[in-house]
Amino acid sequence: MPRDKQLDLHFPKAGLHTAEAYGRQPTRQGRRGEYVRTTASGINVLGYDPAAGRDRGGSRFGLTKLFATQLTGRTFVVQELAAFASKIGAVPAVQQSQSGRVVYLIAVSEGRVFVSTPDDTSPTEATNSTGETPALNFSGVLQSTSVNQKQYFADGTNYVVYSPIANELTLWAATSGSLPRDDEDNAARLVTTWRGRVVLSGLLRDPQNWFMSAVGDPLDFEYQPATVTKTDAVSGNNSPLGLIGDVVTALIPATDDVLYFGGDHTIYVMKGDPADGGQLDLVSDLTGIAFGRAWCKDPYGNIFFFGTRPGVWRLPLGGQPERISQAIEPLLADIDTGRTIVSMVWNDRQQGFHLYLTPDDAPAAATHYFWEARTNAWFQVVHADNNHNPLCAIAYDGNDPDDRVILTGCWDGYIRYIDHTATTDDATPIASSVLIGPLLSPVLDEMLLTELQGVLGDTSGDVTYEILAGDTAETAIASAAAVTGTLAAGRNATQPIRVAGHAIYVRLSSTNRWAMETIRIVLGDRGTVRRRRPGTPI
Repeated sequence: MPRDKQLDLHFPKAGLHTAEAYGRQPTRQGRRGEYVRTTASGINVLGYDPAAGRDRGGSRFGLTKLFATQLTGRTFVVQELAAFASKIGAVPAVQQSQSGRVVYLIAVSEGRVFVSTPDDTSPTEATNSTGETPALNFSGVLQSTSVNQKQYFADGTNYVVYSPIANELTLWAATSGSLPRDDEDNAARLVTTWRGRVVLSGLLRDPQNWFMSAVGDPLDFEYQPATVTKTDAVSGNNSPLGLIGDVVTALIPATDDVLYFGGDHTIYVMKGDPADGGQLDLVSDLTGIAFGRAWCKDPYGNIFFFGTRPGVWRLPLGGQPERISQAIEPLLADIDTGRTIVSMVWNDRQQGFHLYLTPDDAPAAATHYFWEARTNAWFQVVHADNNHNPLCAIAYDGNDPDDRVILTGCWDGYIRYIDHTATTDDATPIASSVLIGPLLSPVLDEMLLTELQGVLGDTSGDVTYEILAGDTAETAIASAAAVTGTLAAGRNATQPIRVAGHAIYVRLSSTNRWAMETIRIVLGDRGTVRRRRPGTPI
């Protein structure tokens, strides 16, 4: 006789795991110590709902335009986004705080720079007084950094500085020494701020070199002043520390005392000021870091980065890099790091980071990832509209809770943000799905699913469920649905189902915003007589 039992199927909060046998879908320890499921497929879903503050699964949040219009008024990529905190500026600042802090958004498109504050409905273009039209490279990704309430840009050709007092762009020219250029007049492509210095690197013909301004003065690049001090400008080829032993691909200011240099196949660390007894050491030769901003930092000081050997790594301060993407390695193996713009940004509200992997030649299909720290869980993110794929991303940290959002710069010239109230990607439906299972007998008996009852969130949209079954887990995943139906918000009536197989899955899918509380099933085994096909030798 079949032995029926009632089971609660919880959402696979441990996320994707595609690196083991189909029939070995592992569990992981959850944030409360309990063990939670992984899944073979989870697209546009999350295991935690920060909008409701609930540990339940469902569809991801949508995207909303920050401004109703494109930056330049026409379709062209957003090249750079940066948050700029200041108490002064020519752009009207409606939103005030007791400290006077206003967080400006700086965006670049067509080589033109636009500025806005949280209450603006459209950005203001900065006055271009550089003598070049446009001020920055017309296309291509660039970088910028904030120093002394000004923003400094480097794009491989131009050096430009933005001043909020006059809302003006001017040439970034050294008053002492000169800004770095190689023997073919290429400028730096990597820039950051560390220990009060502007740090530059990424020259095409001088790729192992690094350059730092004087402390507190981004206009002083004099490496051999008449009177030497510990705050002078310094560079790799003018310092006892020397050059980086690899092509520099990333600059990562971890703390005021630690600066990581990502390389093509190595990682180096600078500890202490290079003009005051600092040292330069090899951290790892296991992997390099993808070019640009293929890294982010969590609130505890851990660095996360996308390696030149495709994979995601965690670098604890003072430690060695450790790979954290084993569960999705098969999905990352074919990434072309030379033709993909890799962006990473930490999301405080969702307690994890976004990994954006966007082809660099034209709007095209792309798969991105979200990693949730609570459960070490990976989930895939796919945008139906290829124009929504990000070329740059930042965490914007305004004063108002609604202004603390993840911003993405897109192919079509719009800036969008992850909106916890949005049910679509800027009016484009979000197709989400997740696979729960496999349900297997420990002795490989054939299983019989007889009932299913779903409980969704009270405001959830409709969800389609499908029952997949087969002789093996791999066969079941690839099979057509044996039974299909619809679940609505709240508690649903029990659905009579009669599906048998050695492996059974429940797949949920929807184009609505939805959240799952639980799914209760009745499952039985069909006994030892069903373990083998008739006529199979013992």
